[in-house]
Amino acid sequence: MVLIVNESIELKEHPDTVEEIMVDKYIAVNQNTSAEKTIEKFREQKAKPTDETTIYYIYVIDEYKHLVGVLSLIELLHAKPDKPVKEIMKKDVISLKKQEDPENAAKKIQKADLMSLPVVDDKNKLIGAVRFDDIMDVVDEEFSEDMYRLAGFSFTEEETARSTAILDSPIKTILKLRIPWLLVALVGGLLAGFVIDTYEETLEATLALAIFLPAIMDMGGNVGTQASTIFVRGTALGQIGEQNVKKHILKEGLVGLLIGILVGTIAGIAAYLWQGIPELGVVIFLSLTLTCIVASLIGYGIPWIAHKLGYDPAAVSDPFITTIKDVTALLIYFSLATALVPII
Repeated sequence: MVLIVNESIELKEHPDTVEEIMVDKYIAVNQNTSAEKTIEKFREQKAKPTDETTIYYIYVIDEYKHLVGVLSLIELLHAKPDKPVKEIMKKDVISLKKQEDPENAAKKIQKADLMSLPVVDDKNKLIGAVRFDDIMDVVDEEFSEDMYRLAGFSFTEEETARSTAILDSPIKTILKLRIPWLLVALVGGLLAGFVIDTYEETLEATLALAIFLPAIMDMGGNVGTQASTIFVRGTALGQIGEQNVKKHILKEGLVGLLIGILVGTIAGIAAYLWQGIPELGVVIFLSLTLTCIVASLIGYGIPWIAHKLGYDPAAVSDPFITTIKDVTALLIYFSLATALVPII
């Protein structure tokens, strides 16, 4: 016979296990039930449209409610009426353990490319099902929390208390917590200004250099921001960790190189056609290529270092990334310009 489980399962706001997010409706059938009988019983069920992601699959169980197989409605409808479902089911069932971590479960359901997966207990007894939409909502929520955590905000009791203390602190205390890192950004701005002042003669001699200065600076900032975002997401989803962080940093450096070559080529050609100075086009190309590499590497490296040292990555990373990116971009640009662009 066909079994519809309809139990009241209270979902937690921040679930830690699959059991806490599994839905309360799924369809299971005994392995000895015929296809015709299964279809007949299925028609008797009053499933809502919102249940389609779970009712699309029929889970097969034995007399002890152990999960032994799965079949889809399409497979069921194409089967001979008198055939028992155990002869048409797929035995290699992908299932989730009730205590499994939602993020790991999300990876499994994405890899399987299914709309839902069954949930079993420690004895492989079927107890529920998890829908793709539900588990991705949880992962998105966890990702948001990890983003806040990497930005210096955490949802643990300790960090919540810390946040409350900061919000309730007097202005003097708040300034004491925030000013040091803002001073880092100020020092970075002054260093950038010092670099520009150092190459003042070069800039005055070839005013065309000033035209492309914002493009060099902005591209480095955009690439660095992209790299930081990718790093945070990868860390939040458990895809970047101690075992593979070096590989990902090197890969991001290669990505930065390829991005730099692409945008550098476009900008270099534009600079040449615009100003009619071949050497300027070469400088723009090389500057963007090198700047994108540096921005990619520091966009990954600085947040990781800050995270490992126990600092708030956003509070620490942003000023340092901005400073290093700006100063190196200017040094690269003006050094190449001094060496390659003829004084006009």
